[in-house]
Amino acid sequence: MASPSPSDLLWVIGFKPQGRWIVPIVREAVRAEWPMALQAAQTQLGDGVMAHELMEFAIEQTHEHLAARPPVTVEEARKVVRTCYWNAVRRQKRATSRLILHGDGADLESLVASADSTTNPVDARLDVDTILRDTPDDIRRALLARYGVREQWDDVAKNLNRSKDAIRMASRRELNRLRRQLGIRQHGSENDSD
Repeated sequence: MASPSPSDLLWVIGFKPQGRWIVPIVREAVRAEWPMALQAAQTQLGDGVMAHELMEFAIEQTHEHLAARPPVTVEEARKVVRTCYWNAVRRQKRATSRLILHGDGADLESLVASADSTTNPVDARLDVDTILRDTPDDIRRALLARYGVREQWDDVAKNLNRSKDAIRMASRRELNRLRRQLGIRQHGSENDSD
């Protein structure tokens, strides 16, 4: 049995009177994006057969997106198809790359026991205290709240009665100082907004 052509994949759209313009536009967009879709499925997922299923999903999403808009050009439809397809590829890749453990509790205990033996919470606390020894108290609290407890910068600033930008910049300067002190090289641009 031959694989369906890109045009055959459009069965998922259906024919609604208000969206008849969508089918020919999406057909051309899918036809233009199909070679890239096959290659992406092969390289990203190791299986070109998945391209058909993922493209059907992308077509459905494209149709939903375009149904609420006035008619668009083929190029605009291609962008939507491409985005929806790549999102489907990423989702599939994440779904297939998840770690699955088979076994019972005894199997897991042996794994957890080996991980626990290498770390000591008291030593970790001493290491953090040693590293932050020369850090001013307010910046230390900000760093621990932001990167230890994962508070948002707004909350950190409110707790310290300082502006968000001021505390972020002071924290950034302190982190840079600590990196230099510890001999850690910085990679690329920093993103303190995470």
